Amino acid sequence: MKLFTENRGTHWHCGLLDGPCQTDELDALVSHPAHGAIAQFFGVVRNHNDGLEAAAVDYDVHPELALKAMSELCSDISSEYPVRLLLVHSRGLVRVGEASVVIAASSAHRKDALGAVSDTIDQLKVRVPIWKKEIGPDDEQRWLDGYSLRKD
Repeated sequence: MKLFTENRGTHWHCGLLDGPCQTDELDALVSHPAHGAIAQFFGVVRNHNDGLEAAAVDYDVHPELALKAMSELCSDISSEYPVRLLLVHSRGLVRVGEASVVIAASSAHRKDALGAVSDTIDQLKVRVPIWKKEIGPDDEQRWLDGYSLRKD
């Protein structure tokens, strides 16, 4: 996977890439001989949102801020769960059916891998500054609401 910016910790790897995420062979990036479970999540662009048709989503990212937040998130998750973790998010245009985010985690047991993946996607949505502009089938564009990063 060709990332344009990335960061690594002892047990995690995260980054951003242009265009859709690749979903092949993610297990190889997190596998470990002591781990018997690998969980994966693909966030795929769907053809509708809030009752409106969609053809694609254009993701806008501030690379330095997003990578910093992703790194902190991965560090937090790998401190909470005994896993090897991968988190990758797209920048730019991703069409219906293509993945905009991929997460993979391996652990000795399934509960830790599944928990880490679930918590990572939940926290990604509220902690990482990535903005979504939805594009309709008629090329109509609309920014989607997000979460405030402010703590007050």
